[in-house]
Amino acid sequence: MYLELKEMGPEGVSFDHTLELPALDGAGGERVDVIAARLAGTAHPGSRGVRFRAHLEATLEMPCSRCLEAVRQVIATDFELVLVPVETEEAELAVDDDEDDSLQPVVGGRAELEAFATEQLYLNLPLKPICSIDCKGLCPRCGANRNAGACGCVVEDVDPRLAPLLQFKRR
Repeated sequence: MYLELKEMGPEGVSFDHTLELPALDGAGGERVDVIAARLAGTAHPGSRGVRFRAHLEATLEMPCSRCLEAVRQVIATDFELVLVPVETEEAELAVDDDEDDSLQPVVGGRAELEAFATEQLYLNLPLKPICSIDCKGLCPRCGANRNAGACGCVVEDVDPRLAPLLQFKRR
């Protein structure tokens, strides 16, 4: 979906679109599937550019960082940008050098809504998603999911710094 800045009248536009977004890469390189995404908002011409205000709601599916089971998470965020139409990529660099982080250069006057939505999803991705606060994770010995039940492995709680001293205890 695109927003044509050059064709926008002084009254601005409203939009409400369901977006098809590709899978994202999580903080640890894991695949994050975008199940559903909806972007709604307004765009109005202003003194510095087009004031773009939007609300993004998306349902993501990613692996739990403890047990690797699939986790669905809903991300809802509001954001605001000032879209500055530029003709060339060199002009885009000049806008990027500005200290105002809300300025977004748009080459050719055509703003891609999927790019804005993807950027906001990356900014709001959890670093370590978990399926629940009580998630027990995987057994470090056999790899069994401890949420499904006990695996039967005997785990000795030994401080790794003191592990070399165990040989003296066993003599």
